[in-house]
Amino acid sequence: MPTQTVTLIHTGGTLGMAPGGPGAALAPGPSLDRILEQVPELAQLADLRLRVAFNRDSSTLEPGHILALARLAREAAADSDGVVVVHGTDTMAYTASVLGFLLADLGRPVVLTGSQRPLAYVRSDARSNLVDAVTLATRGVAEVGICFGDHWLRGVAADKLSVHQYQAFVTPNLPPLAELGLHIQMHPHAGVFPRQVPAAVVRALALEPALEVYTPFPGMPWRLPAETTRGVLVQGFGSGNLPMERPDLLALLGHCRDRGLPVVVTSQCSYGGVDLDTYELGCMARDLGAISGGRHTRWAALAKLALCLGSGGTAAEVREAFKASWAGEPL
Repeated sequence: MPTQTVTLIHTGGTLGMAPGGPGAALAPGPSLDRILEQVPELAQLADLRLRVAFNRDSSTLEPGHILALARLAREAAADSDGVVVVHGTDTMAYTASVLGFLLADLGRPVVLTGSQRPLAYVRSDARSNLVDAVTLATRGVAEVGICFGDHWLRGVAADKLSVHQYQAFVTPNLPPLAELGLHIQMHPHAGVFPRQVPAAVVRALALEPALEVYTPFPGMPWRLPAETTRGVLVQGFGSGNLPMERPDLLALLGHCRDRGLPVVVTSQCSYGGVDLDTYELGCMARDLGAISGGRHTRWAALAKLALCLGSGGTAAEVREAFKASWAGEPL
């Protein structure tokens, strides 16, 4: 009998989906209450406990769902050796970033996984992903990460790469936590990172939803954010360049500075990151109050911004947050 206990939290996603009939589109199916019948080898790995957080397509998730999942994972970790979260791929990188920050102090593995094809299909990646995820959850490495294909990836550094490849996720600016092949090769940095999420953020357990995201393209009009906006993310060009000769962009940055709204700049490029000191245009944005997002992915940047503002953080506190690695995210 296995000596390790793993809690499997089901949230929905492709792994548990099924078509409604011939030619029908995939939709959320029954929760995985028969998981040990479908994947009996899991019983050889751990004493498995099933919890259902919700059963949704991940593209429909709201902040309340993700925060409820964080609470459930923390509760489950209190009497489990590890936690596995079955999650849809569409918003998995964002959820993994939020959980990575909120659960950095957990001291237990939290392994998110899913699949590109449902478990019910013959050629599915669901079975191997589940087996690998449960195995990792028994290894005692205190990380919140995504297990997909043949890698385990730190959640706060992950992004979705492909809609059809079985290796669907990457951490562009960080090596994998582990490689999964004939053996599990755990990399030296797995479980090793500064855990310095502000106590106020963990205590508040709140995501500020009133954020606006701008992804510039040549000629794009820069409209002022809505009155209810609390923070702004700009996905800039390259190392953070923006068309600073545009009067409407200057007006937007000045408006945000005057209202105390943090403006974080990340890069449209997956690899590398933003340095607002490199080019004159970046320096101009910096001088108008823009905050460098460095090598934060868009999802980690949004999660950090939403958590910081959700706990009542000011623009100055957001600026400090993006200078610090809360949970091993590359800066």
